[in-house]
Amino acid sequence: MKDKIHIIIQLLPILGIGSLIWLFLYGIHLGIFDTANSLVSFIGQFGRYGVALFISIQIVQVIVPIIPGGISTVVGMMMFGDYRGFLYSYIGLVIGEIIADHLVRHYGHGFVKMILSKKNYEKFENLIERNQAKIRTLLVLTFIIPFAPDDLACFVAGFSRVKFKDYLLIIMTLKPISIAIYSYLILHVVHLFIK
Repeated sequence: MKDKIHIIIQLLPILGIGSLIWLFLYGIHLGIFDTANSLVSFIGQFGRYGVALFISIQIVQVIVPIIPGGISTVVGMMMFGDYRGFLYSYIGLVIGEIIADHLVRHYGHGFVKMILSKKNYEKFENLIERNQAKIRTLLVLTFIIPFAPDDLACFVAGFSRVKFKDYLLIIMTLKPISIAIYSYLILHVVHLFIK
């Protein structure tokens, strides 16, 4: 049973990206992306639930990587505008990282093995074994360096001696930096192709 769950979790990013591509193509077919107004109208039909749905996706994607975080953040910025999309991403990602930390601290290696691929789990194990004293520095660096595996570092922090209040301070103060850097880089590339 654990193997089936592990396989499903490993396939979720592929399904998430495939679904995102399909939704994007379907949105083009419907004319949702023709103008900014058509996109706003589309999102507007979900009302306040659109925001809750987006934040929920961000929370889940930290724990189970359905869509890469940078891509989902850019989608949020395109849907809600740069500032609000950024803010909603920040809220969802921070909540997701808090939940991930608690899950790792409570369920331990079994939980991490279920979520990560074998290759990433081995990296995870090596990080813990070799760098126990440097986990705080690792966390800081993964939040500052764009595209660094910060979600993986959050799992590592769950096994470390980093106090929860220190962990929370790090993610709340540094997560905006990583979100801003990778989101605006990806958004710039997207705008090059949409124009």
